Amino acid sequence: MSAEAVRDESPRPVTAGALLIAAREAAGLTIEAVAQQLKLAPRQVRALEQDDYTHLPGRTFVRGFVRNYARVLHLDPATVLDALPAGAAEPALEAPELQQTAPTMGELPITDHSRPTWTRWAIPLTLAAIVAAAAVYEWLRPTGEPPAGVRKDSPAAVERPAPPAKPETSGTSLPNPLAAPPATSAPSSPTATPAPATGASAPAAEQSLVITFRDNSWTEVRDRDGQVLLSRMNPGGTAQALSGTPPLEIVIGNAADVDVSYKGQPVDLVPYTRQNVARLTLP
Repeated sequence: MSAEAVRDESPRPVTAGALLIAAREAAGLTIEAVAQQLKLAPRQVRALEQDDYTHLPGRTFVRGFVRNYARVLHLDPATVLDALPAGAAEPALEAPELQQTAPTMGELPITDHSRPTWTRWAIPLTLAAIVAAAAVYEWLRPTGEPPAGVRKDSPAAVERPAPPAKPETSGTSLPNPLAAPPATSAPSSPTATPAPATGASAPAAEQSLVITFRDNSWTEVRDRDGQVLLSRMNPGGTAQALSGTPPLEIVIGNAADVDVSYKGQPVDLVPYTRQNVARLTLP
C-alpha cells in the first residue's frame, strides 16, 4: 500500500463548522433563528457552518462569533474554537490588510492674511465719537431748551399742556341696564345613567397557552398585533405559560420533544411539523 493511500484513509479532523451545523440541526433551529439571536446576518451564519472565512472580518471577530454560537447551542466554546484552522492553513482568518490611500493630488491654497491697519478701525471709532458727543450734549443741555436743530418758536418747542386727569370713580359700581340678566340654574334633577353604546365590538379576550419542553427547543410566539410573547432557547424540563390576543403565530424547534396546550386542550403538532420544526397558527 502506498504512502498516498495511507494518507487518504486517515480520518479527517472535525471542523468548527461541522460541529455547529450538527448541533443546530439536533436542536431543530433554522439559520434565520440563530442569526436573529446572534444579531448576525444569515449569510454570516452560513459562512461559519461552511468554514468559509473569506467573507468574515478576521480571526478576532470569527472567534467571537464561534464562541457565541457555541453557547447558543449549549456546546463547549473551547472545543469548537480548537477546531478552527490555524493561521497558516486558513489565511482568511488573519486580520484584513489595510490598503494605503493614494496621496492627494493638490494642496489647499494658503491664504496670506494681511496685517490689520489703522484704516480698519477709522469708521467704528468715528461713529463711537459721534455717539459720545451727542450723549454729552444731551447731558449738558439746560432744562427747557429744545434739542439741537429745533427752533424755539416752532410748534415742537412749545410745551403742550398736560392732559386733564381722569376723575376718580367711587368704589360703588352702578348696574348696567344693557347687561343680560344672569342665567338661572335649572332645578336639579336625578342624574340619568347613560345607556351603554351598542354596536361596538368588545376586544378579543386573551387566551392561555402552555408549552412544555422535554428537551432543548427554540420557540417563538407572536400575538395578533405582532407582539413577541416568547423568543428564546428553552431548556428541557421547563414550561412556559403565555397569554395573548389570538390568533397566535407559533414556531417550535425540536417539535418532537415539545407539548402544547391551548385553552385547556392539547394541540397535535404532527400535522404542522416539517424537518422537526412546527409552524402553526392558533385561533
